[in-house]
Amino acid sequence: MRHILVKSLLLLLFMIPGRCLAGGLSAWEEDTPFHNILAHDGVTVGWVTLTMDTTSLSFKHFYFYKGFIVASADSSYYIIDEEKKTIQEFGDQDKWQQAIKAQHLNPLWKREYDDCYGTDKFGMIFALFVLPIPLFLPLLWITCVISLFFSTRKLIFLRRHFSWIYPTVLLLVLLLNRYPNSI
Repeated sequence: MRHILVKSLLLLLFMIPGRCLAGGLSAWEEDTPFHNILAHDGVTVGWVTLTMDTTSLSFKHFYFYKGFIVASADSSYYIIDEEKKTIQEFGDQDKWQQAIKAQHLNPLWKREYDDCYGTDKFGMIFALFVLPIPLFLPLLWITCVISLFFSTRKLIFLRRHFSWIYPTVLLLVLLLNRYPNSI
């Protein structure tokens, strides 16, 4: 029994996507929507590094919007065009805000990230498959869908609505994890 458990854990470990870095669990490396590399080494608290071809840039907070990365550090502010691979750097926050407005980079719903970007994405997917409730919910959903084919009237309201609400919530969580852009 113990060997089965060890083999299952090893199989799960190898199925988890991502890169292993020297900083431990807090270190991560992710591709941006335009295939540049965002990384956090797990050592420098709060700093995220963007690598585009030969250019490297570090900042603390950022968000994706319309092919741009809008980022800020302590006293530096950036608007990064991922497609053209150009960087606009600002030393003044007011000028940066004006440039954001001029380029229409104010999203309706801003999904701002920091150095926990890579670990948060991993944690959400991990929680969907490991916690007991997500293991119970698919079984309940399958039971509800199958029971709709029978003529019983017990809990018909719950069965009908759970049959479409659960897949919708699951799809929404997976889409939000896959596409980090602001809206």
